[in-house]
Amino acid sequence: MGSSYATLDLSQEWGYYTSWDSALDSESPKDVQNSGAYIFRPSRPDQKLQTVKASSVTFHNTSGVIEVRIEYDEPWIQSTYRMMPDNPYLEVEYTVGPIPVGDGRGKEIVTRLSSPIKSSGTFYTDSNGRDFMQRVKNYRSTWDLNVFEPVAGNYYPVNAAIYVEDSSTKEALTVVTDRTQGGASLQDGSIELMVHRRTLADDNRGVSEPMNETDGGVTAYPPYGNATRYGEGLVIRGKHRILVGGAGGATLARSVMDQFFAEPLVFVGSSTKKDSLRFQMTSFTGVVKSLPPNIMLITRKRLTDETSSVPTIRFLIRVGHQYGLGEDEALSTPAQVDLADCLPGYNITNVEELTLSANQNYDAWAKSRLDWTGAEAPTSRGSSRFRDDGTTVEVKPLDIRTFRITVSN
Repeated sequence: MGSSYATLDLSQEWGYYTSWDSALDSESPKDVQNSGAYIFRPSRPDQKLQTVKASSVTFHNTSGVIEVRIEYDEPWIQSTYRMMPDNPYLEVEYTVGPIPVGDGRGKEIVTRLSSPIKSSGTFYTDSNGRDFMQRVKNYRSTWDLNVFEPVAGNYYPVNAAIYVEDSSTKEALTVVTDRTQGGASLQDGSIELMVHRRTLADDNRGVSEPMNETDGGVTAYPPYGNATRYGEGLVIRGKHRILVGGAGGATLARSVMDQFFAEPLVFVGSSTKKDSLRFQMTSFTGVVKSLPPNIMLITRKRLTDETSSVPTIRFLIRVGHQYGLGEDEALSTPAQVDLADCLPGYNITNVEELTLSANQNYDAWAKSRLDWTGAEAPTSRGSSRFRDDGTTVEVKPLDIRTFRITVSN
């Protein structure tokens, strides 16, 4: 696979782990922990991924878009691969389901990417789309780990991205997800992600039923019924974006994470009349010019209107830095943002910084918070947080800053 950064030999497989069911797999009366809604546990601790073979491959090349559609021996898995002009990633759209359970086995569906990257048993997953956390296979930094579950024990939440890299060359393989999934790297240079699950045993962690979701629903719960699922298993569709390069996995992920998570919404309208629709506004932009390349406008919300008790016009603006320290030579640096660029057509008369949740003045919160022993107290930003023009602010790596802005027309 090639991108604007590098070329990498890469293969992808689809398969599944069968779910642990104590009625079928337990060799001890004490070993009753099933795989279910809260617990992932293969039917054998060291189970190998049961891969499925491709049965047909179709190529399409239209207007520069290369699309490859693959069907498998298991008809409930399909995948489509797309390479588009000017995009540095390979997009994989997959459809999985209904997962068959006629054999009495729950299944956990996984896709696995394999590469020659020397990752030394280390991989990285994001923490709610912000910082990346280092993960080391069969290791915990705060205690000596006895490995009983070599597969499940190395799975971690992936909210937005996962990557492996060679620490010496920075050659990296990154996968950006469109939803939270479980992920792991069980062999050097590999990434696997769990995209769908269907289990037949309750894991006894509070749901009180197997994770056997169906499109028909469920009968009434006791005492009015027996809570029986009916219909076919659910079908899910999702996307992964795969990037390779020599700039490091975090840089690759950051370059597309936020745009994948917050893709533009397209609205259309129709009318039965022959007359053309009269839109109140045919075009709109929330900024007067491009923001710095490492800054995202997270929130632009009008807080007051003609019906509000407050006579002034106010907006809530929230901006976030997209890169962490040390992730990119150029983009992991503080950025200057002129808030006036986020409010074209208005004159800013007052700017007040708020806490992240926008329910308190930031400086008031900084002064009143508990002073924990050994903890670094937050700095009161005061008037020094703005430049002389009164509207330009500095946003440091991974910072999210929130402002209530009063404007006039």
